[in-house]
Amino acid sequence: MECCYNPVLQYSNTPLFLRPMLDNDIKQVALVQQWQINKFLWICLLFIALFLPVARKHGIISVSLPVAYAILCVAIANAGLRTYFGWRSGGFNTDRMSWLFTTVDVVLISVGVKLTGELNSELWLIYYVLIISESMFATPRQTNALISGIVAGYLAATWRFHTSPDYPVTVGTRLFFLIIVGMFARRMSANREHKNQEVMRLHEQVAASDERARIAREIHDSLGHALVASILRLELCRRLIDKKPDEAEQILRDEVPALRAAWNEGRDLAFHLRPWERDAAGLAQTLRRHVGRFSERTGLAADLDLVEGTLGLSQEAELAITRIVQEALTNVAKHAEASRVSIRLMPIGRQVTCSIEDDGKGFELEPCAGSFGLSAMRERAEKLGGSLEIRTRPGDGTNIEVELPAR
Repeated sequence: MECCYNPVLQYSNTPLFLRPMLDNDIKQVALVQQWQINKFLWICLLFIALFLPVARKHGIISVSLPVAYAILCVAIANAGLRTYFGWRSGGFNTDRMSWLFTTVDVVLISVGVKLTGELNSELWLIYYVLIISESMFATPRQTNALISGIVAGYLAATWRFHTSPDYPVTVGTRLFFLIIVGMFARRMSANREHKNQEVMRLHEQVAASDERARIAREIHDSLGHALVASILRLELCRRLIDKKPDEAEQILRDEVPALRAAWNEGRDLAFHLRPWERDAAGLAQTLRRHVGRFSERTGLAADLDLVEGTLGLSQEAELAITRIVQEALTNVAKHAEASRVSIRLMPIGRQVTCSIEDDGKGFELEPCAGSFGLSAMRERAEKLGGSLEIRTRPGDGTNIEVELPAR
């Protein structure tokens, strides 16, 4: 049940192009929360490991020490698998897997209570740790199911046909306070979820603001300048059309490719604003479509070398690679003065590597390292646990290499 649903944010109104960044923030928060909760379970396991020899010496446990430690090893294995699967899934376990771990926990605690004195056992207090940790991320319905499981487990561990007169009072009191603690934990979880939603909304606003600033800068620096230049030249053409018609005609001829370039620039900006469309055939076909459009629009030869089939990348990683390739190709068309560009995508171990290389004029990396386009590409890769390296120098082309972890 731990982290079995998204406790941080439901962003139905969030633009699609911002969701991968927010998804990564959510996963980071979930991983931190998972460790903050799991560490208390591990502390309990350490306590039990130290408690068993003392309990055996005083005759508290009814089995041999090796048997007791064997049961503890099962609990450690269950906790280890819980932590591992939570880490692999980014802090969110599936419902089925988390229910399995929780059921094993309840059974093991109940067995521990049974073997250490039943009603006289103090290990029943570990139920508090379990119910608090699980209720932090469970829905109200799941919390009720958990409480029912704990009640059944404790009754099974302490039940005797010849019970003492104070048995109902003792068990009833303990179960009552377990239920109350569970309800408190659920309320605390709801309050924290509300605060996390506020934080994520702030993250969303910052990400949207950065994206708008980038688009505004692109429009001002490229499309805006190009349109202003075209307006000035067309105004000149208007004044020359009667006196120097040949010169006016030449200006009109020159402005056609300039306006076409401005139109292509507008299409590129619209591409960045448009929600990502993953081809049904996979990432390979998506890249083929974008690279084909780039080559048709610019006239540059573009070679695409990639592996067919699935690469084990998440949807966020596929989006990141698509956007990085698109940004790199846009830079090639604008600045590189290249005749050819090649894109290679292949798996290497547990990583997927994508390289974009051109034969253009290159540039000095140090002055341009902080440019928005390059920074945005690097940020996309690093947010997903990957890296981006740029190798270039004047007159020697540019190579951009991206590495992202596969699932």
